[in-house]
Amino acid sequence: MATEQTKFRFKGYRIIKSEMRMAQSGEIDKKLNVTFSGIRTSECKSEYALDLGVSVTNPDQSLDIQLEMRGIFEFDNNLSHQEKGTFFTASAPAIMFPYLRAHISTLTAISGIDPLILPTINFVEGLRQAKVID
Repeated sequence: MATEQTKFRFKGYRIIKSEMRMAQSGEIDKKLNVTFSGIRTSECKSEYALDLGVSVTNPDQSLDIQLEMRGIFEFDNNLSHQEKGTFFTASAPAIMFPYLRAHISTLTAISGIDPLILPTINFVEGLRQAKVID
């Protein structure tokens, strides 16, 4: 039985930047500020790259994590511009986030502090609330 290939495919990712600074002593404040940024970086025929960044800091500056990763996605050529936009703004970050989340958890765990586990995020609902997608 043949399976149908999806119109939108994740081809892989690469960590572009991974930096962590923390206080040399004392407790790490668990109150965190998490900021995301996403930039579509390139388009080549049916292949697209998305750079997704995250900044994790806390008010007392005892922890500062900066991470950027690039995800590579492939689209069918017959997709409309609107369909590509929906996949790229909602699905692509949602696909990439677990890898970003795992990297931060591993990075903090091997640094001698309790692992930092970012909460899961519903990107589609967030974009609906921001009225970016229907």
